[in-house]
Amino acid sequence: MWQWTIGLVLVLMIVCSIGIYLLSRLLLSPTRVPYDKTYKLGIQKGEIDANIFHTIEKEELYIPSYHGYKLHGMLFPVKNSKKVIIIAHGIRWSLFGSFKYVEMFQKRGFHVLLCDHRFHGLSGGNYTSFGYYEKDDLKAWIDYLSVRMGNRVFIGLLGESLGAASALEVSKRDNRVKFCIADCSFSDFSSLLKLRLRLDLRLRFYPLIDVISLLIKLRYGWSFPEISPIKGLEKTKTPILFIHGKEDKFIPLQMTLDMFKRKKGNKKLYLVPKAGHAEAYNTDPKGYEKKVSDFIKEIESGLREEANLC
Repeated sequence: MWQWTIGLVLVLMIVCSIGIYLLSRLLLSPTRVPYDKTYKLGIQKGEIDANIFHTIEKEELYIPSYHGYKLHGMLFPVKNSKKVIIIAHGIRWSLFGSFKYVEMFQKRGFHVLLCDHRFHGLSGGNYTSFGYYEKDDLKAWIDYLSVRMGNRVFIGLLGESLGAASALEVSKRDNRVKFCIADCSFSDFSSLLKLRLRLDLRLRFYPLIDVISLLIKLRYGWSFPEISPIKGLEKTKTPILFIHGKEDKFIPLQMTLDMFKRKKGNKKLYLVPKAGHAEAYNTDPKGYEKKVSDFIKEIESGLREEANLC
C-alpha cells in the first residue's frame, strides 16, 4: 500500500512541477499582438492617422541593449531642440500604441522617441521581464540620446502600464531623467500577480507566486520582489506625474495612490473618470494634454530659475 502512496505523491509532484513550469512560461511569454497589427488597430481606434504617420518626418533606430539583443525605436524630431521625451508602451503591444502622444510633445518642442520593449515589436529578447531588464533598455536609450544630443539634453519619460513601471524604475536610478509621467503603473509586481491570481484564476494559493518567482530566479537570475516601483520611491528627486483611470480593472487605482503618497517633493496626480486600463488619454485627451503641459511648464520654469541663480 505504501508503494502506491509514494507513487501517487510522485505523480502529483511531477504534475505540479509541470504546471508551475507552464505557468512561468505563459507569464514570461504572453501572446503579443503582431507589430503590423498594432499599427492597423491603432488606425481603427483613431490613435493613428495614416496620412500623418506616412508624411511626418521620422527616423527608425536600432541600438544594442546591455543584454545581448537589439532595441527598436522610432524618433520623430523637431528642429533646434535639446528636449526629448522617451515613450514606453504596455504589455503585448508595440511602439505604435504611443504614436497618439507625438503631436502633443512636438508642439512643446520635444523630439519624441517611441521604443519597443524587449520581446515586443521589432526589439529582440526571448521573454518579457516586467521591468527588470526593461529599465536597463530605457537606460540604453538615454545613453544613446545623451551621446547623440549632448550631455545637456533635457530628457523626460512617459510610460503606460509596463512602460510606466519601467520608467519609474529608471527615474529612481538616473538623474538625467528630468521628469517622469507614469500612466497606470503597478506599484509592486508580486502584489499585482497575487491579485490577478485571485481574480482571474479564482486561486488564493499565494505561495504559488513565490515558487514561480524562485524558479525564474534560478533560471534567469531575477525574481518578482525585485520589480517594485514603489520601493525607494520616497528617495527620488525626479518630478513625477502619476496618472490612472478610475475604471481600471487590471491594475488597481490604489497602486497609483500608494505611490503618490510615498513620493516626496515634486509630484502631481491626475485621475481620469470613466477611463479603463491605459485609456486615460483616449478618454480625456484635452484634459490629459493640459495636465501634462502644466506639469512640464512648472518643471522648465523651475530649472530656468535655478539657472538664473547660478
